[in-house]
Amino acid sequence: MMKEKTLINKINKLMPAAGAVPLSEFYDDPEIVGIWFRQSEDYHTDGMPIYNPYCEFGIHRETSGVHGTLDKILEVAGWYASPYDAGTLMAYQG
Repeated sequence: MMKEKTLINKINKLMPAAGAVPLSEFYDDPEIVGIWFRQSEDYHTDGMPIYNPYCEFGIHRETSGVHGTLDKILEVAGWYASPYDAGTLMAYQG
């Protein structure tokens, strides 16, 4: 399982539009482990949204609105995406 900081760096290198930061920034609690995608409503270089729960086409259909590339990065690292609300995406260790 990939560590939080390592995974954040990888995501931000491959998908800078996601704006991955430690989840502790969202909750203002240094004890919380996870990832907050600050810019989850932005678009990847392929023109597809990082996260859109209403997306019913293409790569997003099979991943519950999470961009397929991001979903795969998380899966390989042993993490999973979890929506906080309709416009906010988080990730946690599997």
